[in-house]
Amino acid sequence: MKLTSQQYAQALYDAIHETAPKDHDLIMDRFVQILAQNGDLNKHSEIEAAYKKLEAEAKGFKQAEVTVAREMEINSNLITHLNEIVGNKLEIKQQIDSGIIGGIVMKVDDTLLDASVKTQLNNLNKELKR
Repeated sequence: MKLTSQQYAQALYDAIHETAPKDHDLIMDRFVQILAQNGDLNKHSEIEAAYKKLEAEAKGFKQAEVTVAREMEINSNLITHLNEIVGNKLEIKQQIDSGIIGGIVMKVDDTLLDASVKTQLNNLNKELKR
């Protein structure tokens, strides 16, 4: 049975949090051996990202992927407002995509907020074609 990166991350997270700190090196050694036996060493980046997400959620943080058209500093008022909406502290991961023209696209878990100029123009174009 093939395990997903999320399943590996959850297993590692559980093992680390159920053992004493002195045993963490042993847990990591065994974990790497299991990855090697299953031929999944190449998943290490995905497993690390999933593990970090589990750690952040345990501390009350949620990861938000924010895409903007050009380099900018995200306004602290916006972050405060988004934290109120989400009900958690947000850890912002910013990406640049000039294809959205302007505005913002934000993804938190499975929720997508698309306030990009590109999407607004596409929606307007669809309405005009009716």
